[in-house]
Amino acid sequence: MPDRLEQVLPPSLFDTCKFISVGATGWVFEVSPGIALKYLCTGRLDEFGHENKIYELIERSNPPPHFIQSFLRLPDAHFMQRMPISLDFRLRSNRRQDPKTLQCYEVLHFEPTARIGQWAAELSSALAWLESLGLVQGDLRPANLLLDSDDHLKLVDFDSCAKIGDRDPGLPPPWSSPKHNFYGAGTEQFAFGSILYNMTRGLEPYEDKGPEVIRLFRTMVFPELSDSQLDVLTLRCWRSEFTTLADLAKYCATLEGATSAATANATNDEYIRRMKKTCEELLRTKLADLGYKLPRDI
Repeated sequence: MPDRLEQVLPPSLFDTCKFISVGATGWVFEVSPGIALKYLCTGRLDEFGHENKIYELIERSNPPPHFIQSFLRLPDAHFMQRMPISLDFRLRSNRRQDPKTLQCYEVLHFEPTARIGQWAAELSSALAWLESLGLVQGDLRPANLLLDSDDHLKLVDFDSCAKIGDRDPGLPPPWSSPKHNFYGAGTEQFAFGSILYNMTRGLEPYEDKGPEVIRLFRTMVFPELSDSQLDVLTLRCWRSEFTTLADLAKYCATLEGATSAATANATNDEYIRRMKKTCEELLRTKLADLGYKLPRDI
C-alpha cells in the first residue's frame, strides 16, 4: 500500500470494497455499482500522476465514446466507470484452459465476425483520436480493453501513455514488435494486429511458442492467416502498412459490423457531474466513519 508521503486517503478506507485486480500502478476495487476505484501502489506516484493528467486531457478534449469515463481523481485514488469485463476475460471465457497456467486446451466459441469488426472500429477510432493529440496509449493488450453491458469496447489504463516519437521500452511480445524503437503508428498498429488475431482465433499469436515468439516476430515470421478481410487487416498491421492510425480507423470503418460502433452512447456533462457528486458523497461517508475529512484538493 502507499507510504505516508504518497498517501492522501487512508489505505483502510476500501477494506470492505470488492477487489477486482492489481496492475503496475494501482489496486482496482468496486466501490459502488457502476463505480471502480484505482488506488495507488507503493512507489508508483509519478506514473499514477501521469495517468491522472492524461485523463484530464481526455476529459477536456471531446473524445469519442470509446474511453472509460473518469469521475474523480486524487493523487492516490481515481474513481471511474466500472465495466462488466475486459476483452481478455471475454476471450478466455470462450475456451477451456488450465486455471493456473492459463494454457489453452480448446477454443469452444468464436466471436461473430460482425462483433469483431465493431470492436476493431471502436479501438481504431480511439487510437486515431489519441494520435490527433500527438499521443499513443502505449500499453495495448486485451486486458486494457473493457466491454460495457452492450458489448461496446472501452480503452482504459493510460499510465504508459506517451508522445509520438518517444522511445518505446517495449511490451512483451506479441503486444510489441522487436522492430520498433519509438512510439508511433507502427507500434500501435502492431499491437492492434495481435489483438485482432486474438479476437479471431481465441488465442494470442504464438501463444504456445513461449520465448520463441520474440525471434519469430523479429524475423517477420507470422502465424498462418487466411485471405479473409480481418486476416488481411491483421497482416497489414503487423507489417505497419498504415501510415497513420487515422488511416487504420478509416479502413476499419469498412469492416462488417463497424456501423454498430456508432451506437455507443456518448456520456454527457450532466452524467459526469452526477457521478462525481456520488463519488464525493461516498468518500465523505467512508472517511467520516474513520474520523477523517474529505480532502480539499479534489
